Amino acid sequence: MPPSPTLLRVETFQYTTLSDGIKRIYTNDDRYPEYRSTDILNPTTVSYINLFVNGMLQPSSFYEVKEGSLTLLQSAGPVPNRGVPLILQFIRIMTIS
Repeated sequence: MPPSPTLLRVETFQYTTLSDGIKRIYTNDDRYPEYRSTDILNPTTVSYINLFVNGMLQPSSFYEVKEGSLTLLQSAGPVPNRGVPLILQFIRIMTIS
């Protein structure tokens, strides 16, 4: 008999801020709570992390995430213009027991 399918539960969270046009490092203090922004989660506690800059998905080689900190690396090119949205999406996938 084939194994029965496993049900999965998915949780999503997002950290939202706006670029100031100058800095490359953003912290929990920069979040926009009016967009229901969470803190920057510990990468070891989630399954996937995606960064969207102005709505465009960015390669993981363009940024680094640590608990409480998002760094836009030099490989990402110039700092986004002032007011450009930065959305860090966290996806946690868990099995249902």
